[in-house]
Amino acid sequence: MLLQKNNQFGATMIEAIGVLGIISMLTVSVISLIGNIFAMFNQAIIVNQVKDLQKVITERYRFDGNYSRLLEGRTSEEIAAFLCKEKMAPFQMCAGDGLLRHKGGGAVWVMPVENYDDEGNSFNDYNKYVLMFWGLSNKVCTDAAQINWYSQKKSDIYRMRINPDTEKQLIVNAPLTDGAVSEEEGENVATFPVPVAKVYNACSNGDDNQIEWIFY
Repeated sequence: MLLQKNNQFGATMIEAIGVLGIISMLTVSVISLIGNIFAMFNQAIIVNQVKDLQKVITERYRFDGNYSRLLEGRTSEEIAAFLCKEKMAPFQMCAGDGLLRHKGGGAVWVMPVENYDDEGNSFNDYNKYVLMFWGLSNKVCTDAAQINWYSQKKSDIYRMRINPDTEKQLIVNAPLTDGAVSEEEGENVATFPVPVAKVYNACSNGDDNQIEWIFY
């Protein structure tokens, strides 16, 4: 009788341990799933922040013919403060530290395009503006780089650079207005629509990727 009770107790203990093991595995799986969902949610927010900021800036100054009222005579910090003051930037991006910041915490810059005259002198080109997102993870970089800026074969995008001025740099040019593509060629140069394989290769700098868009 005693031996039978001991066997039953041992079996019960084994069953209890098995149940606890199953609960532990389920808990880990649920936590992992929640973490993945949260990460995907934040990634989607950052991509939407790119699109929302571009849309507001472009539409606000479209009928001016250029962006001088936003860019001229202002530093990047002053531009950020102006965008927040005028409620042009999504309120979540107004960090209060003199910079715009995306959901992932990286800095966001809006600035004029630097151009050069025939003599090599630099000047600010207010006919376009630069939108740059810093501190992007590989996944966010990949998603943001594949935003479709085209509607009915028209777009305000001029050029995109992923991880500019690094060995991973990818330059993506918009087709010219006559349907031709840029004469630039090479492994680190492409034309919209963005080649996915090249994007994956360029967006491989850990959590420190950056993308620069230039818009008309």
